[in-house]
Amino acid sequence: MSESAFTVWGGIFAAALLAVAALALLLSSGAAVRKPSPDCRALVQEARELEEIAAAAFTKALEAADTAARTSVELENAENHRDDCDRLQVTAAHALADALQRLSLDDGTVSAREPVGEASRAAMVAYRQGVISVEQLQTLWQQIDGWDATHEEQSHELTRLRADDVEARRRYDAAALLERSARQAYEIAQVAARALTDEAAEAAGEAQQARIAAQDCLRRPGRR
Repeated sequence: MSESAFTVWGGIFAAALLAVAALALLLSSGAAVRKPSPDCRALVQEARELEEIAAAAFTKALEAADTAARTSVELENAENHRDDCDRLQVTAAHALADALQRLSLDDGTVSAREPVGEASRAAMVAYRQGVISVEQLQTLWQQIDGWDATHEEQSHELTRLRADDVEARRRYDAAALLERSARQAYEIAQVAARALTDEAAEAAGEAQQARIAAQDCLRRPGRR
């Protein structure tokens, strides 16, 4: 909610309160001097009713403005949280990709156990082509002859990084969903605030016209 929007709502509401106060002062002073005539009495009653309607409309408009401001803050917070989760997701994905790249390079240095390196590289190629998942890649590695403690350690590291990547994606998806919900609430609140402000402004205009008519009637000579 922009500062200018609050200024508009606040200014209109203050004007409405002044109009109510002015009418009350006029009617009270007029009543002390003379009793309104029947035709003026109807105008005074109408003015009072319209002022009450206008006051209620502005109360609703201010409540809607407060809701719009609150949803604006909630949307900003949701956007920031989504961005944080996105950065974490990218970091986790890069860490997993780097680990896979290191393993691929390590496989290229195998000489004494060349069949192990060839089989491992073939499994890595299948993974990079999307033929197998990272879990299936690890399973294939474990089935290759010559699997040792180094491969086991690498497998554990890959498992951890894969878990971090999955969790980061899950958190981002949840944050994105929260951001969409916050944006929808914000847009609805903005529409409601604008509509209620228009209604309040229209009610204030009608109340002002009725107040002026009542004032003119009370000020006419011979209206006793």
